[in-house]
Amino acid sequence: MLHVRLLLLTLALLLSSLILSAQNYKTDRIRKAVQVLDLHVEGDSLMPEETVLLKIKDGRKICLRTNSMGEVEHIGIPLFNDVMRILQPSPVYDFLEYAVLNWKYKVSPNRLYLSSLIFKKGGWDTLLKERLCECDCMIENREDKLYIVTWKQSDKEIAVIGIPIQYELLNNDTRRNMERDFIKGLDGYNPMIIKKPQTIINESKLSIYGTEGLFVLPGESYIMDYLNQNIYYRLSTINEKVDTVINQEPVLMEVGAILPVVVNDQEFPNESFANLMMCDDASVPEITMELEFHLSDYRRQHITTSLSSLKAFCRQHGCRMFFAGNGAKSGKARGVMFASNIPKGYNHLFSISIPVEQITSPNPTVKSDVYLYIPPIEKNKLFGTVPTKKSGANFKLP
Repeated sequence: MLHVRLLLLTLALLLSSLILSAQNYKTDRIRKAVQVLDLHVEGDSLMPEETVLLKIKDGRKICLRTNSMGEVEHIGIPLFNDVMRILQPSPVYDFLEYAVLNWKYKVSPNRLYLSSLIFKKGGWDTLLKERLCECDCMIENREDKLYIVTWKQSDKEIAVIGIPIQYELLNNDTRRNMERDFIKGLDGYNPMIIKKPQTIINESKLSIYGTEGLFVLPGESYIMDYLNQNIYYRLSTINEKVDTVINQEPVLMEVGAILPVVVNDQEFPNESFANLMMCDDASVPEITMELEFHLSDYRRQHITTSLSSLKAFCRQHGCRMFFAGNGAKSGKARGVMFASNIPKGYNHLFSISIPVEQITSPNPTVKSDVYLYIPPIEKNKLFGTVPTKKSGANFKLP
């Protein structure tokens, strides 16, 4: 009987301990938080893309989430409804949940950023005492400069917080650490990428471009018109063999059709370079990117990857890609590519170049100087006014 009691006691202790699995942590700050909270991470019970709630020693619930690679990418005190997170993605969720965790348990020595938050109603204790994940919540974006988060219960405000839209603030980290994590993640990133077949473009969607017989499929622009997602085309005769019947006999005929094709010609280096960087279908070859990172501590680091992997990695982190050509000079075409994440308040800037003869190569190589986490360009410096933008996450519980 004594052995049975000891066995049951042992099982109870095992079940009450905080045991979950994770082979990796996305950042060191998450690893340190797990250590400070004395979470024992082992085994294989935490699956990729899973969110779990665990109780720590004082009885409070802690949220952990893994990404598709099985890494623990978030740890925090839950403040938001899960459905709101899915329907209205925002960087505010992870930032505030980790910030409250850090304020309460001092999981990181970097706590200076907490002073940047503006409490209009309530305070840190309010975020801890109230079950905010069960309250109505609204997140408002004020002119891409400030997030305002409001929790209500029965139409009564419980807490209202202002959060400056700054890349370092919203990532709870230093720029140096973010640069290191970006390079480390990209260097080991090798997704399976299958380019879609070349799309036959409807001519009605094209606009005349210049006087060289070129056409453009306009894409969205970032801040200024010439930094965009445009793809350039020219009309060309495409010959196809088709089966037909003539005089009741089957005949294989060659038929020519004039269709728009993606420009890939040294005569048009700027447009061809834009197509290489922005067109994702099989009409352009795979590109090797030689990246030279200029880091905030004045060091440089070099890695080589494919353009497809680079774009997939940036897009996985919420970035949208834009390109601007700067013409050809001394046998080289030059341009800039932006990976822009406006909600989190940063850009990755790629200053790129390619020999003109490489543009039409089956295996082109592009060299790039990379500057990570550059603050967005100020709109008011370009246009004189800042557009008002008040749309954002708004979730009311049933």
